[in-house]
Amino acid sequence: MPHHSGTSHCKLKFDFRFSEDNTAADYFGEQLQKAGYNYHGNEPMYSGVLGTELNADIYIGCVFYQRLRHMVNDKFQVRTTGPVHSLTQQPIKGRKRFGGIRFGEMERDSMIAHGTSFLLKDRLMNCSDYTQSWICRDCGSVLSPLSAISGTGGAGAVRCKSCAVAAEGIEKQGETWEDGGGLRWKGGENVAVVTLPYVFKYLSLSANTNS
Repeated sequence: MPHHSGTSHCKLKFDFRFSEDNTAADYFGEQLQKAGYNYHGNEPMYSGVLGTELNADIYIGCVFYQRLRHMVNDKFQVRTTGPVHSLTQQPIKGRKRFGGIRFGEMERDSMIAHGTSFLLKDRLMNCSDYTQSWICRDCGSVLSPLSAISGTGGAGAVRCKSCAVAAEGIEKQGETWEDGGGLRWKGGENVAVVTLPYVFKYLSLSANTNS
């Protein structure tokens, strides 16, 4: 209303002081009436299709605003599969590199707060660095299981080297297995395949190397 009043009277400012008895709506409403406009700045509008007057109060006046150039085409990011990091096997970041959308601690807390914690497994493992790995049921290691060259279970059978004991040479045929270094071992058969994030294997390997 001040803009509309100012353009109608060609004024940049008015001698107006706000008070409870003299509100801005009343003051500028009177200014609009003096210029021949509606008290509230409303104008009759006609339908461009039917040519009839619209039964609604429509305000017409000057409006000043600042436009923030945040367009959807510059922001949206969609990906099913794409490049992954060679070290962690997790999706790379960056919209320009066709990376994945980052799922951080705040998003994790939101999932838990909404009672959808099972979606964390889908977001943080199934859609990220899902992998299958052998694990020893006795010691829980994901690094010690390795493929046997020959022996119990045949070539390619997986055994846990940490739980196995060195063969003494008096075992019966078929009770021992050979690793890639030419050594023979006995035991370590209690292994299984599990699903886990690939980065866990990387973390375990790094911790084992540093220790």
